[in-house]
Amino acid sequence: MKGWSAIFVLAAAAAVGNAMAESQQYADWLGVWHAELDGQPSVTLTLADDTGSIGGTVVLNLIEKEPGGSAHIVQTDVHVLMNPRMEQNRLSFACKKPSGELIHFAVVRNADGVVTIHCMDCGAGAPTVQLTRGN
Repeated sequence: MKGWSAIFVLAAAAAVGNAMAESQQYADWLGVWHAELDGQPSVTLTLADDTGSIGGTVVLNLIEKEPGGSAHIVQTDVHVLMNPRMEQNRLSFACKKPSGELIHFAVVRNADGVVTIHCMDCGAGAPTVQLTRGN
């Protein structure tokens, strides 16, 4: 019985160590990130590790620009990040449209520390937008 207890304690310690290493891997990503498009808030990405792995929400604002006028928000969609995955300097995740279809996003931090977000399924004209971490 003592042998099993020792194995359980070692397995639990390894799991905690792995969770801590994973948490440290993306510690610089945690927080609230904002982007603008045509002077309007376009994306708010909130990242946390409350469950022991990275997760969060993304708020996507649909922005329209009137001919000869200013840009304004016409729709706001809030989504929970689905299947968030960290790979080196890239966070990828999916969001579910009301139709049930998944759309995929990539958030990339380049060598200069600039962070951008891009919809991978939104067509060739989908913008890549720079994110700035909020306070």
